[in-house]
Amino acid sequence: MDRYCEKCGVKLKENAQFCQNCGAEVPKKTNFKRYGIIIIAVIIIAAALASSALFLNQTQVVKVDNVEFELPSDYVNDPSRTEVSYDENVKSSAMGWSNDKHYIEIGVTRTPGEGINSKEVASSLGGSPTKMFGYDGYYQKYDEKSYSFIFGLKDEVCMIYVSDYEAFEDVKVLGSA
Repeated sequence: MDRYCEKCGVKLKENAQFCQNCGAEVPKKTNFKRYGIIIIAVIIIAAALASSALFLNQTQVVKVDNVEFELPSDYVNDPSRTEVSYDENVKSSAMGWSNDKHYIEIGVTRTPGEGINSKEVASSLGGSPTKMFGYDGYYQKYDEKSYSFIFGLKDEVCMIYVSDYEAFEDVKVLGSA
C-alpha cells in the first residue's frame, strides 16, 4: 500500500524515515494487520469469558415457608413439596432442588409467635454442635454422602439436607422474609 507524506503529500519511498521532498519525519508504520487480528481475537475471548462467568455465577432466591435462601441458578426445583400442619399451630414445609451433581432439600418448621424455642428443638434432633451459614446449629452425617445442618432462626427450625457435603457451599441463608 502506497504511503504519502503528511506534510507535503509526495509519494514516499518504501520504508522511508523522512520525506525525500520536504524532509518531514515519516510516522512509523503500525502493523495493525498483523496485531489487529490478535487484539480483536483477545477482546472477543475476554468478552466470552466474562459473559460465561456472569452466567455461571447467577443465583436464585428461593423461599421455604417464611425463610429465604440463595441457590445457584442451575438448581431446578423438585416439583414435590411437603406441607404439614400440626394442631393448626406448628407448620412444616420442605422443598427440594437438584442440578447435575447435587440434591438439596430445605425444611422449615415454625410456630407463629413465641411458641417454639428453635435452638432447643434443633439441639434435640441430635448431631454435632457446629456453626454454618453464620448460625449455631447441629451437623449430622447420615451415610457416606448425605448430610444435614439443623439450626434455629427466630421461631423457625431450619434443616438443610444435602446429597453431598460439597452442596453446602451452594446454599446461602438469607433469613426470614
